[in-house]
Amino acid sequence: MQRGMNSNEMQKNNRLLVLRTLLREGSMTRTQLAAYLNLQKATMTNIINDFFEMGIVEIDGDAAAGRRGEKIRLCMDQVFIMSIGVTRKDYQFSVFTLYGKTVRHIRCPFSKTEDMAEVLKRIKADGQLLLEEFGTDRVIGVCLAVPGLFINRPERKEEIFMVSEFEQLSRVDLHGELERALGKKILIKHDAKLSAYAEWRCAREVQNIERASMAVIRSRGYGIGVGFIVNGKIMNGHLGLAGEVGYVGINYNESGRGGSRAGTLEYQAGTESVTRYVRERLFDFPESPLKENSTYGEVLEAYYRRDPLAVWAIGKMAWMLGYGIANIIYTVNPDCIIIGPDYPENAEFLKMVRDSIRKCVPPYVEECTTIRYSELSDDSFMLGGYYYTLETLCEKEDIFALIRKALG
Repeated sequence: MQRGMNSNEMQKNNRLLVLRTLLREGSMTRTQLAAYLNLQKATMTNIINDFFEMGIVEIDGDAAAGRRGEKIRLCMDQVFIMSIGVTRKDYQFSVFTLYGKTVRHIRCPFSKTEDMAEVLKRIKADGQLLLEEFGTDRVIGVCLAVPGLFINRPERKEEIFMVSEFEQLSRVDLHGELERALGKKILIKHDAKLSAYAEWRCAREVQNIERASMAVIRSRGYGIGVGFIVNGKIMNGHLGLAGEVGYVGINYNESGRGGSRAGTLEYQAGTESVTRYVRERLFDFPESPLKENSTYGEVLEAYYRRDPLAVWAIGKMAWMLGYGIANIIYTVNPDCIIIGPDYPENAEFLKMVRDSIRKCVPPYVEECTTIRYSELSDDSFMLGGYYYTLETLCEKEDIFALIRKALG
């Protein structure tokens, strides 16, 4: 415990330790909990008795050895956390139980030509319907994931959107209007940072490592989002811009062509860059079924069918992505780099990325860096909203008061 911590703070911390452990482990006996958390048995008994009084724990199955052997588990199936995500192409809602199980997910696409004020009306209406369905008091926390560039300094109440290819987002008060419509305080975070936080909470590579770091790379079309986690904390930076690697220049020769962003990582290695690469060499591959207006999904399908044009275009994207990852390795030197599901998920693509990295960093450095695909079944930035909200409620709010109110 920290020095100077009074008994109330110690009690609160101990209760949170037990809550977090049961959320993570599922069920344990009092003896197991006390040993695992290095707490006195009497302290553990008092905490579990308090939890029984609150109605948030129950006995897990039949106890073969009486009270000493009975396992305790949480029983808060009617307490929820909501994640909201807004991208350049759609908005999403996910409702999670307090255990992190998804009980509802909706995704609503919209066009870049639509008025963002009208889209916001739909987001608010859908959010209100979900609150009515699950219960306003039972949803104890809400998180909003947004794309970048996103300047966020909570201490100054400063939120500025500078999202490439999505300028209309800056014309609405997305955060404020959602808070007013839902009647709840809403946490807000860059979606790539939330993706990284979800991966961190689930990754085997960083478990039980005192000093560890992780980078997560995603591309939802034009942009590339990167989130960094260092020692279990989201790296934010002075303006909240830490991780905006997509804006880093990797190809100076391209900077004067195709606009000011042409030399950046996101322009060269974002998934939509593939469609541009296809158009550039379309006439060199007359037998290819791809066309000038082929989508990324169509190019990806052609790549898996081994169409030579698609293979070349995907290979160029992989090569450029490797340049960007080499910069990340030199800048943050993470233990683990996770590539999101937007990129082709096969050994060939990963090998091309690693071959590119080896051109920029010493082989030993590349070999010591774990690089793999995401293993999460949920969309990582929505799941990250759940984890980030839960952690914030534990650290900065009275989560037990919120749970009592939710359970009525």
